[in-house]
Amino acid sequence: MRFAGFLIAISLGLGGCAAAPMRALDTPVTALPAPETTPLWQTLVVPEEAAAGRSGFFFLETGLDAYHLRLTAIEAATRTVDIQYYIWHFDGSGRAISEALLRAADRGVRVRALVDGFHIDEAAAPLKRIARHPNVEVRIYNAFRSSFRSNLRRYTELVFDFSRLNQRMHNKIVAVDNTLAIVGGRNVNDAYFGLDADHYFLDRDVVVAGPLTRDISASFDAFWNDPHAVPARDFARDDASSVNAGTVWAEAPDLTLDEFPLPRRIDGAALAEKFNDLRGRFVWAPAMLALTSPGPVFAEPAQLPVAEIETVLLAQLGAAQEEVVVQMSYVMLTEPREAALAEARARGVRMVLQTNSLASTDSSIVHYGYARDRRRFLRHDVALYELKNVPQNARGMAQLGIVPEKTTLHPKTLVFDRRYVFLGSFNLDHRSILYNSEIGILIDSPLLAARVLEAIAWDMAPVNSWRVALEPPRRLVWYDDDQTPPLRHDSEPNAGIMAQILTWIGYFLPIDHLL
Repeated sequence: MRFAGFLIAISLGLGGCAAAPMRALDTPVTALPAPETTPLWQTLVVPEEAAAGRSGFFFLETGLDAYHLRLTAIEAATRTVDIQYYIWHFDGSGRAISEALLRAADRGVRVRALVDGFHIDEAAAPLKRIARHPNVEVRIYNAFRSSFRSNLRRYTELVFDFSRLNQRMHNKIVAVDNTLAIVGGRNVNDAYFGLDADHYFLDRDVVVAGPLTRDISASFDAFWNDPHAVPARDFARDDASSVNAGTVWAEAPDLTLDEFPLPRRIDGAALAEKFNDLRGRFVWAPAMLALTSPGPVFAEPAQLPVAEIETVLLAQLGAAQEEVVVQMSYVMLTEPREAALAEARARGVRMVLQTNSLASTDSSIVHYGYARDRRRFLRHDVALYELKNVPQNARGMAQLGIVPEKTTLHPKTLVFDRRYVFLGSFNLDHRSILYNSEIGILIDSPLLAARVLEAIAWDMAPVNSWRVALEPPRRLVWYDDDQTPPLRHDSEPNAGIMAQILTWIGYFLPIDHLL
């Protein structure tokens, strides 16, 4: 413990002295300025709705739908594709989406890919090959100096440059022809699309068409043109020859149908049919974009002149009159949040929260931040549900014969008064306020609110979640209402001893602000 504290002290002392990889400012590159001329805009956007300032929305509730929509959007691009991700792995889905991007680039589409630097290790080497395509540029945001190297080297650098590398770009965006965008909680990884037998991240994205896509693209441009967005080619030391969709994986074995049972391309008539179906899914509504910039290290260069997410959410909570429903992977209280919660309850607002159980979370030590506040939520009469680790709602995977051993709740969704829906990459934790950049969309639509509430209600159903209660004097109990009579647990159900130990560590370390 003392040695760990010593390393942290060194990292804090030297972090500010470390030279971050930076890019000289050049002429800004921006999103497509006139998307109205593209076939995608003319196909999807209703002129009267766009003229009234309304955009089209629908939700991606299943991993399979989320994958298919990403592939469809990229295959339909005629001018530009911009993607921004925290994690981009090169498993089956990562390879398939990369191939689609390269096919778009082969057609003459300009592709910009912006990836956070935290996970850029040796396994991310395909990014350097993809960046050799003449129509593709890949940039790494807040890169390690040891990017594309072993994790041993990268973690050593993290210790000695902690204050900088602790700032992360957590946004997840796909924007095509500045017309169609996908925003939400999913990264590029099989576990988010229902293709990993070990782990599934139950998540939600929103698909956007029309005017709001311009604001989403503008947020992408702000990060793309930031000096902390470093070209991947700056780390390349291998062959400089160009690549295309057929050659980037020349040294990798082909994916078999068992390894990746989904289509890897969509052509011609199949693509046209998908877009005919797509038009009918949109609900048109007013909406606004909310963002957070990275933390204090990058406060100046990354400033974005839009509403801060925490401010927007506190305002919505303060205005709520009837009901607030929250489905969130990571949750912690702050003083302003607890004050707004108490005021809402005093107004008679019904409060519902679903989050991960210790058994379902992907980070036991992060779970501590929620576990510490759990009794406070219950004392404010919040109806509390925690996802089971093997629920029945691993949506869409049964048709592939995949039953994940563990499911983690990953949406970042709030619904206010059955009218306003907030969805994005923002968690209700301290990290999302202090250190991460995040993106979120607030939509004013009772119809969309009803649809997402129906999905959340299923996720909270007894087959999927435990109901948490507080019994006198301060005893937490978990009820499995899927049993008759309900099965009562007096401690965290299905949680292993190591997970419990890691959670308790949080009570003894000064890490609250890092969670």
